[in-house]
Amino acid sequence: MLRLGVEFSNMGFGFLSFAPKKGNNVLALRVGEREVDFLLFKNTSEGIRVLAYGSEETLHFHIRQVLEKIFAQLPQKERIHELRVTFETNSFRAQVITLTLPPKGHSHIIDSGEARSIEREILSRAARTLQNTLFRESGILPNAFSLRRVKILERSIAGYPVSKLAGSMSRELEFSLLGMFLLESSFLPVEEFARAHRIADMSVLHIAEALESFVRKPEREGIYLCIEEEKTQIAVQMRDRFAFLGTVSMGAHNFTEFFADRLGMRESTVRVFQQQYFENSLSVGVQEKMQTYLLPEIQKFGTLIKQKLLEAKIVLPGSLWVFGRGGVLRNLQSLFAPAPLDDLPFAQKPRIRFLLPEDVLEVKNFPGARDPFYTELCLLGAFALNRR
Repeated sequence: MLRLGVEFSNMGFGFLSFAPKKGNNVLALRVGEREVDFLLFKNTSEGIRVLAYGSEETLHFHIRQVLEKIFAQLPQKERIHELRVTFETNSFRAQVITLTLPPKGHSHIIDSGEARSIEREILSRAARTLQNTLFRESGILPNAFSLRRVKILERSIAGYPVSKLAGSMSRELEFSLLGMFLLESSFLPVEEFARAHRIADMSVLHIAEALESFVRKPEREGIYLCIEEEKTQIAVQMRDRFAFLGTVSMGAHNFTEFFADRLGMRESTVRVFQQQYFENSLSVGVQEKMQTYLLPEIQKFGTLIKQKLLEAKIVLPGSLWVFGRGGVLRNLQSLFAPAPLDDLPFAQKPRIRFLLPEDVLEVKNFPGARDPFYTELCLLGAFALNRR
């Protein structure tokens, strides 16, 4: 086991409000390439409690076996009412696309029936486009993935955003859409686990969906980097919607391998060492050596992020948030050094920082409240609890 915690109390979300319902337990899971992370929330009339949290390795076990190991660590008297699950990028793909429809026939006012027909057509077209893109980029046959969701993010008529089509003049229409595909072989063990433990309320959420709920609050427009084991997901949130989603092929495991090779440590030892580095619990001399060793890899990572953001071809918001397995990036300012951030088209001078669990939930007694490792699980839990 890599990480494990026991019960703590939280007297309510300071950032996301909801009406508590007694006895509702939500298990948040993240199924990664090397680990499964978990966090069990309990929603009570007095606030939110976390009953268990941690992470289990998957390298030598089937996912179903790992899920059972996790279940055995949960308080046996507490029934799981909801299961919210996300997966790593190779298994769970999300993409934002833009599609246009030319005006049909003479100019007229679009009624509600025509608006529904147009949106059904654009959703169907988006599904086909996303499937073709997925096959082209991954080489995996479309029938191996299931289309979990396609949603319209924004509608525009003749270049002007509108909240709905009905009542508007028929001109050129443009739609921004978010599509999500899940690898069926990754989903099946989780579905079997939920069925075996009689968890009726289960849903799969992409981190983009959880973020979309979080960033609806003021001053949360920005660039979000979710660092996984092998890859890093990038989401640019602007004007209450995602303007860009992308992925770079470098994640936390690249840094772990680098340290293992450089220092001659086993990966398990390296992970402990990295955690101590993030917590600033090493001596000053060792901290400085760590930063020196890491700098070339961090700059390589920053270059990949910059290249991907340039593909967005938009003016970028001035906040950049990092979470996930990004503890090794303790000095975030080195992420884009020595190449200046001026190379990127920011609307204002950018500020780089970690997105922590305490930014998502108002936590007082959680040992991981300032550890970005748990942010993704907290986003899943907050998404579920906030919808009640």
